[in-house]
Amino acid sequence: MWILYFSIIVFNLIAIMMKKKLMRIEYYSCILFALFTSEIVDRFAEKYDLYGFFYPFMIEAKTLLVLFGIYPAASMLIINWYPYNGTWKKKSLYLLGWSIFSTFYEWLAVRVGFLYHHHWNLWYSAISYPFLYGMLILQVSFFRRLSKADMISPKS
Repeated sequence: MWILYFSIIVFNLIAIMMKKKLMRIEYYSCILFALFTSEIVDRFAEKYDLYGFFYPFMIEAKTLLVLFGIYPAASMLIINWYPYNGTWKKKSLYLLGWSIFSTFYEWLAVRVGFLYHHHWNLWYSAISYPFLYGMLILQVSFFRRLSKADMISPKS
């Protein structure tokens, strides 16, 4: 469990102390999107006994620690440092780097016991992470388009 607590502290300290490149509302909408997406994915994972946090599965404080302690901070880090004006190669390498880090972190989480795999493995995660992180970036772009459209022609 010390790795979970350490991760929460480190991720959140970095998220709080980093130089912010986006508007607060963009972070907020991205965090809500990430939590919503993780809730949907986790419900399917639970239904099909793929993976979960802490075995046996129960909704309890330590599961909420993972959801609210790691996901928001990690989402902020990913969208803050993303090279929005970079080349496709730079953007792809960025998402690949986060995916490798996340796969390693997941491996560590399984080893220490706050995550378990049943009908899931790290390869599935390694393939999924680039798409999930790409969705976060697309969500930021979508939010920006909506905001720009509302500034041009606000609807009441």
